[in-house]
Amino acid sequence: MTDLQTTLRTAAEALRRRDFDAAHAISSAALAQAPAEPALLGITALALLQLDRRDEAIPLLRRQLAVTPQDRAARFNLATLLTASGDAAEAKALVSDHGGHPGLARLAGYFHQQEGAIDQAAAAYRTAIEAAPQDWESWNNLGNALSDLGDSSGAISAFENAINRIPPPGLPELFLNLNQSLSAITDREKRLHTAEEAARRFPDHHAVRIELGLAQAAAGHRDLAEQTLRLAAAAEDHFGEARLELGLLLENDNRLDELDAHIAECEALDPRPELAFLKAWSLRRRDRFEEAEQEARRIPDTINPIRTAQVRAEVAERLGQTDEAFRQFTQMNAGSRLAHPPAPGLNYRETIAAQTAAMSAPLAPAPAASGAPQNPVFIVGSPRSGTTLLDTLLTALPEVQVFEEQPTLSTVEHEFPGLESEADPARVAAARARYFEIAASLQGGANGRRVVDKMPLHMTHMPVIHRLFPNADIVLVERHPADAVLSCFMANFSPNFAMQSYTDLTEAARTYAAVFENFARARELLPLRVHEVRYERMIADLEGEMRPLLEFLGLPWREAVLDNQGSAAKRATVRTASYAQIGEPLYQRAVGRWERYAEHLEPVMPVLQPWISRLGY
Repeated sequence: MTDLQTTLRTAAEALRRRDFDAAHAISSAALAQAPAEPALLGITALALLQLDRRDEAIPLLRRQLAVTPQDRAARFNLATLLTASGDAAEAKALVSDHGGHPGLARLAGYFHQQEGAIDQAAAAYRTAIEAAPQDWESWNNLGNALSDLGDSSGAISAFENAINRIPPPGLPELFLNLNQSLSAITDREKRLHTAEEAARRFPDHHAVRIELGLAQAAAGHRDLAEQTLRLAAAAEDHFGEARLELGLLLENDNRLDELDAHIAECEALDPRPELAFLKAWSLRRRDRFEEAEQEARRIPDTINPIRTAQVRAEVAERLGQTDEAFRQFTQMNAGSRLAHPPAPGLNYRETIAAQTAAMSAPLAPAPAASGAPQNPVFIVGSPRSGTTLLDTLLTALPEVQVFEEQPTLSTVEHEFPGLESEADPARVAAARARYFEIAASLQGGANGRRVVDKMPLHMTHMPVIHRLFPNADIVLVERHPADAVLSCFMANFSPNFAMQSYTDLTEAARTYAAVFENFARARELLPLRVHEVRYERMIADLEGEMRPLLEFLGLPWREAVLDNQGSAAKRATVRTASYAQIGEPLYQRAVGRWERYAEHLEPVMPVLQPWISRLGY
């Protein structure tokens, strides 16, 4: 064995036993005799890195790479150091030809992401993962890239892979990233499960605790959410995120007196400018619009711009400031699109249009089993057309069990794909039974009551509904198309696949047309039992609209069905964008509101006019 080989072995052994001073002394002394020996250069540089002498390691790695330019490990070490030291230009040049090396590919992905080339970043991270499947950092980075691309499902898979590959207990940030993507697709139960696991692993992590509270609220566990957020708020010595979210929870639950008490407590603790946001919401909810406008103007940029634009827009709308309201609603929606870019592939409207084109004549009805529950009632219509008002009124009837936008049907469709063309009666019967099983798990047994399933956009699910329940009653809630589209544009919906369509006025109008075309095609092909309820008639003559509906449903008349405020006070938290209005007396101000915005709506009226005519407005 030569002296050089002996020196290399001795230096390497010192590195392995973490005696970095010895490794450096041995290798650097040998470099005086063999200054171009790549192994010595590499060992010396690694020892310096471990001794936190990075500036000295960089020139050694450059010399090593000059001798062995194909040494990708040396290239990765140098690129990593240069990136950390801020020399991005040289580092990018080193990783541009990563040759499939996982570390170099990950760095290439990082630089692509920094430059906004998200597609290239995702491709680089996939290369890194292919070479090193256990590289949790690349999985996490891929998740962030896919999230930026709007591919929430892909991001979820990537974040789950990162969590499964990082040594326990992992990092709280991975769980928070996963939950953000789960929130985007509105998977409330999985989001809650993930938040609970994160809280188990990181019980003292502030952001994890806040996310647990938000996930609990989204899943309908409002009392638990309040407890969790109050615990998180108690850990803040200032008006922080937990106190903000607690205030919004109280506002969302229509607990305005408690909201004001919370604001006073926060102001006594820490009178920060951000409190103007909660003050504006409270004043807006109490119809003190001039004061709300003053507070809204004071909201600093540190508050989420989407939320800020929403409250400013709503206040301006109630003050009759049409142009300012429309400007703020436009800003709110632009922020939502930026924060939640659409996923690759067909958007919601295009998906519905393709479904309409493929719709075919129905199969023979599948018989229901003897003793099966009554067919449900399905309340459908455009979002913001009055469906929440109607389902609130129906909660006064002891003969029905009302479900407000629950995933009952969507879960069945996921578990039994292809139901609309399912020829096997046994499979149809199993899916039908599963529907009622899910309903019972969500709100308890019906106990002889008839299920009322309100989900507006289920008007595009008629083939499946008819296959499962050929005798179901369909209640279509109609509203002037321009008012419905404008109201959707003004709503800060949860940005899931369908609701993203309403963040752009033109796309909202085209989506309205696509959805109603789909429903019209279903009515042509299927013997649906449909009763139309009109929002404008409900507002003008509620009893005149409700009596024919109850007769259609075969339900007895009860005066309680006219008391929307009483029903709203008794029901659980409203899940929809109508939560703030549903407890108010019936009002006329939203009827014909589109006329005040006629100039702003002018570009989309050619899309809506055919439906205005077909619906008889």
